[in-house]
Amino acid sequence: MEQAGGPAFQIPTGRKDGRISNSANVRPNIVDTSFTMDEMIKLFNSKGLSLDDLVTLSGAHTIGLAHCSAFSDRFQQDSKGKLRLVDTSLDITYAKELSKKCPAGGSSTSNTVSNDPETSFAFDNQYYGNLLAHKGLFQSDSVLLEDGRTRKHVEEFANNEERFFRSWGESFLKLTTIEVKTDNEGEIRQSCSFTN
Repeated sequence: MEQAGGPAFQIPTGRKDGRISNSANVRPNIVDTSFTMDEMIKLFNSKGLSLDDLVTLSGAHTIGLAHCSAFSDRFQQDSKGKLRLVDTSLDITYAKELSKKCPAGGSSTSNTVSNDPETSFAFDNQYYGNLLAHKGLFQSDSVLLEDGRTRKHVEEFANNEERFFRSWGESFLKLTTIEVKTDNEGEIRQSCSFTN
């Protein structure tokens, strides 16, 4: 994160991870991007995370890529290629750009687009500016702007990168303490990508 321009902060080391590292074991619903705000709040609360944490940690979408299938349900193209918004919270010009990268419904698992259309390789507060411009890639992004409980946080972070970075450090630290394995449940990996 720091290498991408984000904040530097200390996190505790020594967290145990599972002994199996297999992409087939990833539960698909973890990456569901169509949650309602109430569902997202319930999920975050079940992990001991607050509404502020939800808005802050969603800022991770300032970097990374997404498969077309994760957001293509937000627009449709007819047989003549004319675009129709299913989700009217999405900017039409942005939707047209996405439809070019994800043609014919965008269900391909090989086509990807940047989560952040402006500064895709920088960890910054542009994600929140994108939300204000109705360019949140996922429905779960757009709902942060639409919901009165979270809109003020989006606006604050869009206008104050230092405040976002400070909040990111606090929320990410909380995230590192969720569902920590104990005793013989896991191992401290030498490399996060591989079991020992």
